[in-house]
Amino acid sequence: MNPHSPEPPGTIDELASLWAVRLEGSDLSSTHCAELDEWLVSDPRHRETLSEYCDISAELESLLPQLSAAGTITSDESLDTENASPKPSASRPRPLWWIVGASILAAACVTLVLSWAAPAIPSIERVATSIAQRQTVTLSDGSTVDLNAHTSLTFDDTPSSRRVRMGSGQAFFDVTKDLNRPFIVDTPLGSVRVTGTTFDVLTLSADAIAVTVTEGSVEVRLGENENQAATAPIRLTTHDQLSVRAGELTVRKLSAERTAQEIAWRDGLVVVDAAPLSEVLLRFAHFHGLGISAAKDVAHFTLTGRFKIEDLDGFLLSLETIHPVRVLRDQSGTIRIVSRD
Repeated sequence: MNPHSPEPPGTIDELASLWAVRLEGSDLSSTHCAELDEWLVSDPRHRETLSEYCDISAELESLLPQLSAAGTITSDESLDTENASPKPSASRPRPLWWIVGASILAAACVTLVLSWAAPAIPSIERVATSIAQRQTVTLSDGSTVDLNAHTSLTFDDTPSSRRVRMGSGQAFFDVTKDLNRPFIVDTPLGSVRVTGTTFDVLTLSADAIAVTVTEGSVEVRLGENENQAATAPIRLTTHDQLSVRAGELTVRKLSAERTAQEIAWRDGLVVVDAAPLSEVLLRFAHFHGLGISAAKDVAHFTLTGRFKIEDLDGFLLSLETIHPVRVLRDQSGTIRIVSRD
């Protein structure tokens, strides 16, 4: 064999399966040993592929007695196995079913390994909303997602799991139940894992997240960052909310009314109860794609009420009546809330 000669497609797998049968079925002659050595050094892929087929060969040997007993395969002494495996030597006697197994290994293993080497291509979906836009989408697994403005996600639907990668934004998930395929939402701060439930994920900055469960249960795992260490899985059930702000982790039970308020954005509302002004401004800023901030001496002011997320001017006007603040705008559209004093 010329180590530099190109091999047609499939040859590596076919030869690896044959060598696996020879190694398992008999003691190799010196000629065969030399041929095997030459084949192994001719391409670095050969040794790895042979190792895979030897593993399959060992597993096949353990299964063949069961297949034979069940009648799945039958022995046939007239079967020609010369090209698949040399006759077992007296020092390593093999039962008749091994001869049958050797003959089918070359064909069967090629199919198995090639299928393992080329897994099914996952279904990948990408969804994004623009500024001041909300959207509801149905994913390929039947789950539905409501996206708030300026939110993007990628959905990978595979045979073993369903995974959403979500950056900054807010989304409400109604997950189709599938006990064999967990549904995982990855965010910059951690992941949320479920099999079937409804929950809301809000992440508007790199150091903040809120997960609110409206029905069922979820498992939240926070990753390590500069403000906090990684956490063990945290289980949340109906009306539970987990929130992280600047490294501070809080888990609390909400009333049914409060839970509904947390997802009121789906109806175009921001409903808050004694929420810090800085937090409310962040929601409006994200929705409208504007820079909106509060001076340090007023950022801690709290707000309670219902505000239409699309009516930014109306919200800012009401803000000046609720607190002693002024709204400043510059030519770029950036908005700054400062003390009126």
